[in-house]
Amino acid sequence: MAQFQRTLGPFQGITMTITTFVGTGLMVLPAMSVTVAGEFAFYSWLIAVAIIAPIAVVFALLGARFPSSGGASHYIGQAFGERAEKAVGWLFLSILLVGPSVAIKVCAYYLAVVFGLPDSWILSLSILTVVGLLLFGIIGIQTSAKIQSAIVVVMLIAVFALALQGDIISATQTIHTPTNPAQWQQALSAVNLVFWCFLGIEVMAHMGAEFKKPARDFPIAMIGGISIVVLTYLTLVLLISWHQAYGSETKDSQSIAILVNTLMGSTASKWFSAGGFLISFANTAIYILGFGRMVHALANKNALPKPFSKLNRFGSPGWGIVCVCSICLLSILATELFQLELYWLIEMTNGAFLTIYTLATCAAWRLLKGKLRLLTILSMLACLTIAYQIGWGMLFAGATLFAAYHWEQRHTTKSAATSLME
Repeated sequence: MAQFQRTLGPFQGITMTITTFVGTGLMVLPAMSVTVAGEFAFYSWLIAVAIIAPIAVVFALLGARFPSSGGASHYIGQAFGERAEKAVGWLFLSILLVGPSVAIKVCAYYLAVVFGLPDSWILSLSILTVVGLLLFGIIGIQTSAKIQSAIVVVMLIAVFALALQGDIISATQTIHTPTNPAQWQQALSAVNLVFWCFLGIEVMAHMGAEFKKPARDFPIAMIGGISIVVLTYLTLVLLISWHQAYGSETKDSQSIAILVNTLMGSTASKWFSAGGFLISFANTAIYILGFGRMVHALANKNALPKPFSKLNRFGSPGWGIVCVCSICLLSILATELFQLELYWLIEMTNGAFLTIYTLATCAAWRLLKGKLRLLTILSMLACLTIAYQIGWGMLFAGATLFAAYHWEQRHTTKSAATSLME
């Protein structure tokens, strides 16, 4: 079996964690959360952070103790067997049908602002983005990590500049504390959207095998990166709410560009939009790398053809990246054809990831020992809370997992029968 190179340290891990969580979500989620939750959006984020914290800690522990390119599916396989591992792998890959379309479309929206193009160009720019992701994924994670480190530094400086220019102190006036059940429910209504920005927990889990010292560096990367991410998102929620850069899908998707245009003018808006594209692109690329590694892991389990188990000269699963980008392209075309809304795509994606998180938490109960098991209980309660908020959006994941598990069951039975006949 081909082995990944252990090249990542704690600093690169932190920058990758920040890029993974900040990326596309930074461009749309603060504005979308204000659109949905209104004056209680700030509390939507605080609630989401409190819910996601135990899940993040559990994944950090699993990634440190069981580093693997298979990520959550590997943990689940360790606890419940190979059939469950393969089924979760298929569920993870099924997210390609809905998730990347959101991220790629956001990239296209910001490219449109940079070049001053109308919305009619979004499809062409989305296809161009997919081609870029293909090339970026093939060069491998080490090169990607170096590029992302520079992007993260620029992003943090940019948000700090916006906070100063946008009068962040005055923006705190938009914080309103819910005082009755109806208002708390309004704050909770955006939690399922906010959950999108933390989906990188699973993607980062696939990178555990590439840290030099996983037991030390992986938890530092996860917890340190998430802390910086939360402060960044809360800053933008306040600024977007204070300067009213939200209200519709197009406006939410270009909220950072609108905010910068209000504070600094159109020229600065184009430069920030270029930065927004780079951040979104780097974020999406990490997801593509994670999906490519999932293809690699499934091929090593004989669930996919052997060529997908090979690594190229950059240490990247090249054919896996090609497969993933091809599915992304088909998803983009289907999204455009059926005019699917970003909100719906986000909800389906969240449901699939949450199912994986829930199963990984169950696996953690069996794999971790002693007092660490208490964290898995908190993590399970967190998963159930978010599942309640997502509601019907969980059906996509449930149906996919059910079909994948039973297909694997039939495939295993058939293989066993063939072996006996031989």
